[in-house]
Amino acid sequence: MNTQYNTTYEFDFTGKLQFGDMPVEQLHKLFQDGRVASKFLEHTVPTWFPDLEFVDAKGYDHVSKTTERKFDLKGFTKGGACYAPSTMVGAKRKIDKAVLHEHAKSIDYIISDVTEFPKVRVVFKKGTDLVRDYPSGKISVKERKNL
Repeated sequence: MNTQYNTTYEFDFTGKLQFGDMPVEQLHKLFQDGRVASKFLEHTVPTWFPDLEFVDAKGYDHVSKTTERKFDLKGFTKGGACYAPSTMVGAKRKIDKAVLHEHAKSIDYIISDVTEFPKVRVVFKKGTDLVRDYPSGKISVKERKNL
């Protein structure tokens, strides 16, 4: 599958998950948590989009094999999304908008929506577009349909 910006791709994990004897409903609930889903999705995205290689580098997760463009996977969950670098997200951390904007100009983003897991939606966004549309680095739940 080729990647196109601003196109929503939908994937369905129904009947595809198992972890020991854990009920599938519990797995679905766990994967609605971006902290859980992100590690799995980082490795799954290249199977959906073979042009991407998972690299887990500082500031980005994937690189296009043909364009060498860098991408950072960010999760959209029940709390919305934040495309700030991980070093700016979390307890007692602050978003430095100048640094965020500079970083976002040099990479693009893969936003994964796990709010309706086992359904997962993925959209590719240019970093410059996110800076223009969401300069705070945060995308609220109300703005989900705009993605």
